Amino acid sequence: MLVPGSEESAAVDGVADAREVVGYLVRPESSDYIAIMDVLEASVTDLTVSEIAAALTAAGVRLEARLVEKRLDALKGMGAVSVRSDTSHARRYAEILPRNWRYTASPAGRHVQRFYRQVLAGTVTVREVPIASLSRIVSHLERLAAAFGAGEPDAGLLDATTLDAAGSVFTSHDDLDAALVGAEDSLIGLADRFDLDEEHTNDLKGLLVDYATRVAAELDSGSARAAAALAILRPWFGLLAQAAVDASQARDLIAAGALSASRGGRAEDWDGLCAWFDARTGRASRFSLRLVRALPGMHANLRRLHSSAGTASTRSRALALARAVLTPEIGAQIFQAAVGDHSWRKLYGQADEDDMGRNPSWRGGPQVPVPTLLRTAGRSGPRGRGAAPRDDTEAKAQVAEARARRQARHQGALAVVLAALPGQQMDEAAARAALAALMAAARAVATGPRRTGTSGGLACTLVHTGSGTGMLNAPTWRVLLPGRIPLFHQPGQRPSAAALAALKGTTTTHDASARATLRITPRTGPDAPDNDTSRRIPQQEGAA
Repeated sequence: MLVPGSEESAAVDGVADAREVVGYLVRPESSDYIAIMDVLEASVTDLTVSEIAAALTAAGVRLEARLVEKRLDALKGMGAVSVRSDTSHARRYAEILPRNWRYTASPAGRHVQRFYRQVLAGTVTVREVPIASLSRIVSHLERLAAAFGAGEPDAGLLDATTLDAAGSVFTSHDDLDAALVGAEDSLIGLADRFDLDEEHTNDLKGLLVDYATRVAAELDSGSARAAAALAILRPWFGLLAQAAVDASQARDLIAAGALSASRGGRAEDWDGLCAWFDARTGRASRFSLRLVRALPGMHANLRRLHSSAGTASTRSRALALARAVLTPEIGAQIFQAAVGDHSWRKLYGQADEDDMGRNPSWRGGPQVPVPTLLRTAGRSGPRGRGAAPRDDTEAKAQVAEARARRQARHQGALAVVLAALPGQQMDEAAARAALAALMAAARAVATGPRRTGTSGGLACTLVHTGSGTGMLNAPTWRVLLPGRIPLFHQPGQRPSAAALAALKGTTTTHDASARATLRITPRTGPDAPDNDTSRRIPQQEGAA
């Protein structure tokens, strides 16, 4: 619960006041409020109502003094301006009226007005992304990481050169971030529009080509190097921030809370730098994703422009009709033939015979050649009805039959694997099905002495014995599992009694390895004992 007068209540009230200040930008009379705030923000002294009205008139905005006073009262209620009434020398009642009060912009009002002028009202200018700033950031961070290394944080190692490098990191980062945000906003504004004209579509195409080939690649590689250096410097964040504050000329004011330290003077600033260069959620990765998402929008605009420039779109046909009906000789006939729903009218050329009527019949009109594509691929039928779908029942039946055959072969292979004992040789299909389950089990996390994986309806459990070598035998290859024995079974069930009986008397130990090690070797001769298989030179070996 918030107690009136407490620090929590003051903080909440301060947030509410700051939010109310922005209200004058969205009111219907926002143009009056913005003009008044421009006058107050530009003045270094407090102004009266008459002085504000005179300044507005000089700027080309004519407002009556009463209206200016009304707008100032509204701004005062929102917290955008502060008022001062000097009654120490008042001699008459008129001297304490509101029209004689002196107004000035409050700190929050100045901040909102500058934000409006610099961000909202200004024209967005896309700057080139400064790759040189990214290069400076990476070089300074790598130099700091190489100087500190993995040693214990020690404030005695921080000298003036180190602080200059840390300050250059944040200065270059501000320049890089501002340019990247501007380019990203421009890219989003162009990519989200479908109705771009040819000039703006070419702008979007240029942005994508330029940034996709150069800037995005530089950002990805530079961000990876910067993130690696920041990971080494993470234990030093606190000392670097404190050293930046100690080297500041306003360290006493910063310690008293009157001023905030510049960027780099807080450990949170360094954490924010890590988040900016993060490989998955950082600014560079988000910029690359927006580049990819902008490609479909650019292609859609290009297709629309190409279709509208050709003769196949409704728009181009309408424009062609509009140009055609301007012909004074046959314009009326062209219009009637194009928009009239009459079977006896058609669009025709000038006939050679003079005695033919104005609208000859279809049979008696001039002959025109039928295009080749229409003769070869055209179809007759009711107007507007689409072609009948192709009958692919036979193809679907063939696909279903082939799928059933593959499933039957797979079930047969699973039956062979489940019936085999540990180490027993299987045919090629069964061995490959068993190998897929074995690889899944090798990648699984161990629970005690066992790790289990499932693939294609077959489960495999690797039992850790610590000695001996388990095998998966195929006609032409084998898989060796040092210290482990594979047991194949159905998912969710125990291995068969025969498989468990073959392991009777085998001791198991806790499996502490993250992944199981296996070896795939070719079969060049009869099976060798377990103690000799380790001396073979394997073809493939590693942790799954």
